[in-house]
Amino acid sequence: MSSLRARRFRAWVSTAALAAALATIPGAGVADAATGESAPAQATATAGKTGQATGRLDRVDWAAVVEPALNCPEPGPDAPWYVVRARVAAVGDLTRDRWRETVVVSSCPSPTSSNPLTAFVYDGASGRSAPHLLGRLGGNRYFKSLTATIGDGRVHLRGRAVSRQAPNCCPDLIVSQTYAWNGTKFRRTAEKVTRIS
Repeated sequence: MSSLRARRFRAWVSTAALAAALATIPGAGVADAATGESAPAQATATAGKTGQATGRLDRVDWAAVVEPALNCPEPGPDAPWYVVRARVAAVGDLTRDRWRETVVVSSCPSPTSSNPLTAFVYDGASGRSAPHLLGRLGGNRYFKSLTATIGDGRVHLRGRAVSRQAPNCCPDLIVSQTYAWNGTKFRRTAEKVTRIS
């Protein structure tokens, strides 16, 4: 084997070894292994009666994982609209244990108007086969749109929400919230509400 071919072979082996190592790190999946603190909000999983998922971020069927936490009403026998969708919004260490938690945004399916969006935080130290739920965030507001980011070890939520005075179709508030892990649960440390004029 020539020296040039030998160098190329060694480089290929090193790349394959790195890819294999990343695949074994809990919480460091296909997409989020290279994204650091946050993950693309476009990564969406869906789970219906078949329990399958598409667009998975890191080999976890997040729609199937989040469905029990949503506690949605049981659909009837003929409910093609019942498809749970889950979006991975952010990935980062929130519990200071050097494992990266996953923030998933989802809501119960509805055949008519949409249900409120909620953010769910799953423990990065738990296995991919059974992610452990650490908390659900934003439940005190009726979010119609919701983004989540991670910064300084905290979860920051922002979205349009519906107040008790507004019709369900039309958000009239912009809400920003911050949550921090206190060792046993997530506690809301800040909230700012602005009325949409």
